[in-house]
Amino acid sequence: MTTKQPTETVRDGLDLDKFHEFVEHATANPDDVQMELGAHAPYEGRLFHSLAKVDEYTLGGEQIDRETREYTLPLGAWKEVEEAAGFVDPTDRMEPIEVALAALAGCLNVAVGVTAVANDIELDDLETTVRLNFDPRVVLMIHDVDRSEEAFDDIRIDIAVSGENLSEEDADLLADGAKRSPVWGLMSFAHDMEPVVTVERTPEAAP
Repeated sequence: MTTKQPTETVRDGLDLDKFHEFVEHATANPDDVQMELGAHAPYEGRLFHSLAKVDEYTLGGEQIDRETREYTLPLGAWKEVEEAAGFVDPTDRMEPIEVALAALAGCLNVAVGVTAVANDIELDDLETTVRLNFDPRVVLMIHDVDRSEEAFDDIRIDIAVSGENLSEEDADLLADGAKRSPVWGLMSFAHDMEPVVTVERTPEAAP
């Protein structure tokens, strides 16, 4: 049995010819690549704990919903914080802020990788690290909500790349390309976002 060898157009798991065709199609048909994304998080009856779920999305006006694309993230808090705050049987889970930072790091990798491919920059390795300081006093009701902007300082982003003959010009180009990250844009720019609470009442029993 002969093993099929990758063609010269395949790089980093990507068929470059098909990728360029996809980009050309998206350029000519922007409505086909418009997306609606979302998530939901049922509360588990334990403070801080939710089972956040990501499933269906919309691409080009078509809803895509399949059982094999349902992902669940058990969100919570840090064991040490739960223990100090008086939780019974403290546990350790991914905290939502950390998940947001992980999403940012992964999305920055995407943007840098696409920038490298588009500019024929070959990378041997790529790793993004994001860090920030967090003051929890608003969520703990110690500070009023009008001080929410004080909860975080600036997000620190470090993108480490390696490869043969990489130059400072390449590094600058990749840094600019990182700003194409959708999650970077989501976190960097202001968006209208107003919570709405809907009360769902249990139907009254018939007399």
